Amino acid sequence: MKCRADSRRAASWLRSVFKRHGAVTELLSTEQGCNPVVFAEFRRNLIKQNTKTRILFYGHYDVVAAKNTQDKGWSANPFSMHGKDGYVYGRGVTDNKGPVMAAIYAVAELVAQHSLECDVVFLIEGEEERGSRGFKQAIVQSKNLIGSVDYILLANSYWLDDEVPCLTYGLRGVIHATVEVHSDEPDLHSGVDGSKLLDEPVKDLMSLLARLTGPHGKVQIPQFYDDVKSVTAQEKLLYEEIARTLIERNPDLGSSNNLINSLLARWADATLSIHNFKTSGPQNSTIIPRHAQASLSLRLVPNQSVAQIAFDLSTYLNAEFARLESKNHLTVTIGNQAEPWLGDYNNKLFQTLERAIMEVWSPRVPRRTSLSSQPPTARSVNGRRPSTGAKGAPATSSTLAQGSSTPVILPTDKTPLSPPIMDSPLSMTPSTTFPRARRPLYIREGGSIPAIRFLEKEFGAPAAHLPCGQASDNAHLDNERIRVLNLYNSKEIFRKVFVELPRG
Repeated sequence: MKCRADSRRAASWLRSVFKRHGAVTELLSTEQGCNPVVFAEFRRNLIKQNTKTRILFYGHYDVVAAKNTQDKGWSANPFSMHGKDGYVYGRGVTDNKGPVMAAIYAVAELVAQHSLECDVVFLIEGEEERGSRGFKQAIVQSKNLIGSVDYILLANSYWLDDEVPCLTYGLRGVIHATVEVHSDEPDLHSGVDGSKLLDEPVKDLMSLLARLTGPHGKVQIPQFYDDVKSVTAQEKLLYEEIARTLIERNPDLGSSNNLINSLLARWADATLSIHNFKTSGPQNSTIIPRHAQASLSLRLVPNQSVAQIAFDLSTYLNAEFARLESKNHLTVTIGNQAEPWLGDYNNKLFQTLERAIMEVWSPRVPRRTSLSSQPPTARSVNGRRPSTGAKGAPATSSTLAQGSSTPVILPTDKTPLSPPIMDSPLSMTPSTTFPRARRPLYIREGGSIPAIRFLEKEFGAPAAHLPCGQASDNAHLDNERIRVLNLYNSKEIFRKVFVELPRG
């Protein structure tokens, strides 16, 4: 709430960027207290092409919080963008403002050249980091304005390492829930009031939480796993390709089987996590709190029903609470929800993205740019890149990232919103490329983006997800950054996709 003015300013600024490049644009209202959705439409050149293909690009302009002080981990003001060593730094540059700007400039170039052969619609929301509050309602109310959609694109994540481009075809869904137990009694003193006759809310809550999962994290809710589909043999080949590629570049990751099992557990398995625990009363070791509360989330996989799992969770907790025969009261509150998403990586949209990635990241003569130096690379030891984790440890983005350890000096400008990356569309030749053209890695992710499956169902169109950032981008963390090379190459990929999709 305290950043509402800055968020509205960001939406207005983004709308002005769309207008500057010839888009028809509006701010779509959301429920009270939520930031607006920026709608923009670039219309095709009717003389150039008479197809009616419409592509929707989804993104978000809101960001997670960042401490605006240098002593909290940031090298300088996180809301003043600064470039260094081939990267730009600042809160939101990789999640998700940089990729959004790359897509805008891709369309702007085509418009300027009178070469846009399809309609491109942008929906950039301001509540993604808080569960996309109000987004669904705003889109449903604006369906006539938005019009029909043939394809959906987004770019809101990162590669598995710092070297190999990826395409994301799956996301887990999520249910956030709060479990509360409270007593009719006030906070009590354990020495005066504590006895076996007293039903303590903390004990009741801990008992319930313990019954949610069993050994190895197996969720105990009845029928929880009934609709989970096994990974197909064809999809398993994608995991094997990921393992071969990552282990070739990072031998210390261990065996292929261990890496595959780690990825499967984080991408294709449903899980339940407990996040925090709160009690009433002063933090005194002798106090028996009258109220205890825990927050939890369930990450769901494709084919699981969010509505059904939410109902089953509440039913199970109430049944287990009844078995306690407690005088206390239980409240289960279901919060934000997002459906899991699984795209068809064999469809036209993904294959068009794949060709564009291979062409843009193909071998060419390295050329330095006027805005940045060569991006940093990891030190090597005996021909091997260092690993940040123990051998055999589960692979994560931080394990595979090879970010620079060079300190970054950022300006201290207090302006809350960065200016455009450039005053004209991005057209710079990349400063470096991969040694050979290769297919991108097809990946799933363990996180959730609430809007994607909703947009697919609402418009009857397939979605595809192009990660633009590297594993070392520090999204949601201190010194968030994105490589300038990735911005330019992402712009080129989007440009090619906007050209090729309407041509059939």
